[in-house]
Amino acid sequence: MGVFVRRFSERDYLALKRAPDVAYDLAGGPSLVQHGTRVVVSQLSKYASEQDDHLKTFMPIDVAVDVDRAAKSPVITSRMAEMLGFRLVPLDEAVKAEPGLSEGDALQIMDEATELWRMTRAAFADGRIDALEKKTLCLQLHQLIRAAGAILEKLERI
Repeated sequence: MGVFVRRFSERDYLALKRAPDVAYDLAGGPSLVQHGTRVVVSQLSKYASEQDDHLKTFMPIDVAVDVDRAAKSPVITSRMAEMLGFRLVPLDEAVKAEPGLSEGDALQIMDEATELWRMTRAAFADGRIDALEKKTLCLQLHQLIRAAGAILEKLERI
């Protein structure tokens, strides 16, 4: 029997620690998320914490599904899939039920991109990005990616 060696870098595993934080924000924060999972806020915080005493504390898969559902986006699950070289796509039934590409989709992506641009300019105004600005920019970038993904899915169906 061979020896199993972890395939991914510490950086990859740290990215798994950051994904829950983004999902919490999309879902309204960990205080709200806790009501849809089997864990409490303090445990949810540990899953996203990069502090030394929590570096090896990762979210169980059932909680990840609960958090992604609350976020209305597979943020955590997508990150896991990306690490494995995959990309998540919606089920055919869900895709068919969605309306086709519209002007509203284009406006949504423009709004998200404009907001990201505005927030980035404000963050760089003092010459550095602090932790809160970083978190806010990451959340806005995920919203832009979600809007772009929706357009891409609709274009692929045409």
